[in-house]
Amino acid sequence: MADANARHWSLALASNSFHKAVGIEFVELHEDGATMRLEVRDEHLNGAGVVHGGVTFTLADSALGYGIYRTLGKACTTAEMKINYLRPATGGVLVARSRIVKKGRRLVVARAEVDCDGLQVAQVLSTFAVLG
Repeated sequence: MADANARHWSLALASNSFHKAVGIEFVELHEDGATMRLEVRDEHLNGAGVVHGGVTFTLADSALGYGIYRTLGKACTTAEMKINYLRPATGGVLVARSRIVKKGRRLVVARAEVDCDGLQVAQVLSTFAVLG
């Protein structure tokens, strides 16, 4: 992606107060999706000392939503999302890479993989509803 386009999306994400509070950062846009990251902090851990599943889910949802929005140029919202946790993430950096599988007029199906320090920790399959 062009530097100006990447800067635009990076600034748009940085201005999102929810993403800022959670610690989600924009990495890159792709032709078929987006990549985002999150540096794991103590508040992301559950009582067992591993990254809370909701944190992983939120990061994947954000990468999916931004990737779909960027590709379609239309707002969208999560209609359904399934996540398979493959191994616990205990710290480091989570990275979510989304890919669009099928674009329809009203629904978009997409996948995401979430890695923690190079090891895959989750796979996600989602359906997003196109708004407007």
